[in-house]
Amino acid sequence: MRALLSFLCIVMGVCSLQSQQQTDSITKELKRIQESSNLVGFAVAIVNKDSIVYSKGFGYSNKEQQQPYTTKTVQPIASISKTLLGVALMKAQEMGLLDLDDPINDHLPFTVQNPFYPNEPITIRQLANHTSSILDTEHYNKIYIFNDSIPPFYENLPQESKQGVKQEVDIFNNNQMMPASQFIKNQYCTDGKWYTSNSFSNTVPGSTYDYSNMGANIAAYIIAQASGMEYTDFLQEHILDPLQMDNSGWASKDHPLENASKLYWYGNPIPQYEFITYGDGGFMTNIEDFSQYLMAVMKGHNGESNILKASSYKEMLSQPASKEFKKNVFWTIDDEKIGHSGNDPGIISHAYFLREGSHGIIVFVNTSEVKNDMISVRDIYRTLLKHM
Repeated sequence: MRALLSFLCIVMGVCSLQSQQQTDSITKELKRIQESSNLVGFAVAIVNKDSIVYSKGFGYSNKEQQQPYTTKTVQPIASISKTLLGVALMKAQEMGLLDLDDPINDHLPFTVQNPFYPNEPITIRQLANHTSSILDTEHYNKIYIFNDSIPPFYENLPQESKQGVKQEVDIFNNNQMMPASQFIKNQYCTDGKWYTSNSFSNTVPGSTYDYSNMGANIAAYIIAQASGMEYTDFLQEHILDPLQMDNSGWASKDHPLENASKLYWYGNPIPQYEFITYGDGGFMTNIEDFSQYLMAVMKGHNGESNILKASSYKEMLSQPASKEFKKNVFWTIDDEKIGHSGNDPGIISHAYFLREGSHGIIVFVNTSEVKNDMISVRDIYRTLLKHM
């Protein structure tokens, strides 16, 4: 017995040493990427369905004040926010508040229909799969509401990009907050002030994949209408609280989240911003909280019930009907992985897990539109994938 215990201790010691060596190797490689890139700060995680295997922050959450970016640093995650919308839709369906195959006009207090196919109903499932024929318009950039005016940093940019960035900054600085319902109506109802037939594709609803941020925002508004709760409150009650995601949510000028990172756009710090709507982006979280969320979804993919029933996970994460349809209930699903990525001013984000369900990767970056930013993020992702 004593010999067996000694052998087990040796085995455990070797495994612990190998684990530490792997951790050190990942950290060394990621630190090299951070130091040689133009990324100000980022955090990463490797998770399995039961635990966080590796997590660490690199660089700065505030370069000017030399504040390190850590696994507790909070930042927006852009379009990865849509995965929470997918979970919320499934929860609402479980509760009998809606069915994914309901026509959207069954739940809206106004009418949205494709003018090219007025007799073809648009369904919630089509919104969730980006096949609704609802398009993002030139007015979509009005959705960003900055806490303060963005300074004219574009004056220091190369001539070839200066004018385009100035135009974008001018739009952002003139945006005004309005109710989400009004923002939707302005674009997609015939009496809306920005409405044109170009707000829709000339394709039958359900037939063609067109990624639509505004389709997501309509879906979030439907959840609010069906539940009688603000969409953010619905997510708080049914996702954030059960998973103890205490450092996550939606920030505003009046209610900032603690430990929030500065965001760096074209290499310059920009003011914090919020969204008129909540479905397509704007959710703020950190690596620690989001790891708990991704782990719960991975368990669901493996047949375990938690915040959703196992049957709901199966429906949400099943393979799309066609490879041309790249999403299912707002989740990106391909032959190898399930998850989503995101990109907004000052934000690049990735969160995926392998379809076999063994491991997942999360990358949150507080920088965008700098030289080789996507190449650096790709190298981060590949480094983590190599060590999974």
